[in-house]
Amino acid sequence: MEGMAKRAGRAFSDEEKALAEYLKEKLKLRGVHKFPRDWHLRQMAVARTMLAGENAPSVEDWKACIDWLFRHPYWGDKVDHLARVLDLWPRYVLQARNHRQDDEERERKRALLKSLYLS
Repeated sequence: MEGMAKRAGRAFSDEEKALAEYLKEKLKLRGVHKFPRDWHLRQMAVARTMLAGENAPSVEDWKACIDWLFRHPYWGDKVDHLARVLDLWPRYVLQARNHRQDDEERERKRALLKSLYLS
């Protein structure tokens, strides 16, 4: 009975499975249709690490990162496993922050111009 409880504790969560499946679907859209036999198991193990901890990004955050990587001119064709996504997370966060700052700066300029023309 105790052995079963230990094995049950190792089962992958729906979130971990969803993350691996999301990457697989993105790869299929790119034309990859053959995966190594242990590909799913490895991806779900990495997904467990990606989603571990209280401050870990959500599945939706990771999906947004995967989407960004697949659109990226350099990284787009180099992502084929979740470990690469995990490694590139800091780059994604930095890019997202820079993009947000650019949007805020654009909005400040727009507000300034609007106030000057309305004065």
